[in-house]
Amino acid sequence: MTNILNNYRIIVFLSILSLFFSCKTRKDLLYLQDVKDKEVLNVPGPSPEYRIKIDDNLYVNIQTVNIAINQIFNSTSNPAGSGGNNTPTTNQSITGYIVNSEGVIIIPGLGALPVAGKTASEAQTLIQERANVYLKDASVQVKILSFKVTLLGELRNPGVFYNYNSSMTIIDAIGLAGGMTDNAQISQLLIVRRTPTGSKSYRLDLSEKKMLSSEAYYLQPNDVIYVNADKMKNIRLTANTYTFILTGITTIMVMLQYFRN
Repeated sequence: MTNILNNYRIIVFLSILSLFFSCKTRKDLLYLQDVKDKEVLNVPGPSPEYRIKIDDNLYVNIQTVNIAINQIFNSTSNPAGSGGNNTPTTNQSITGYIVNSEGVIIIPGLGALPVAGKTASEAQTLIQERANVYLKDASVQVKILSFKVTLLGELRNPGVFYNYNSSMTIIDAIGLAGGMTDNAQISQLLIVRRTPTGSKSYRLDLSEKKMLSSEAYYLQPNDVIYVNADKMKNIRLTANTYTFILTGITTIMVMLQYFRN
């Protein structure tokens, strides 16, 4: 009976050990931990306007009072009309205009338009001015279809996400990925951004309010966001595995001891 009691003690001890390693405190997963109650935060400034680059995909919608002309310029449906995310790339290539190696897009009836280096609003103004020459009462809308970010690591739904709004923040992106897992290390987010001179990396600590003023708070097209696992993840996984094995062995030993007695 003493041996059985000791074995039960071992099981209880292993269970408590497994529970200890598998739990994280609420504070470990809390964003903006240093924000006080009713504190007025400095609102992040306007997002930097993205400059169109070669190989970008642009959605251009031209509307006039003539329905037949509208069908010529807008022969396919717009997958980004609602500003949604995760539109398949195949649909984008159908509805968009690719900026060629010379930095221009070619719109039938309007000709070549140099858009590389311009913002979406500047490109829209350029196309509007060209449309006014050939069309009556034309209205032009331009969106960047190739604004995508890649989210990897400790997220509930990692993947590639498209943005059709004027801007996207790191919080928006994490929300699209379903939030972080319980193993995420929110103080060590890695953001890798392409620049003309190479890739530039940023580290963001979502537990502190200073991340709102970071250069990487507003995302840019083709940014890669990686959420690291905390240091205890492997320990938790290993502890759970060993606890399961040892608990099984101990249970068998208890049963054998019981039947012997």
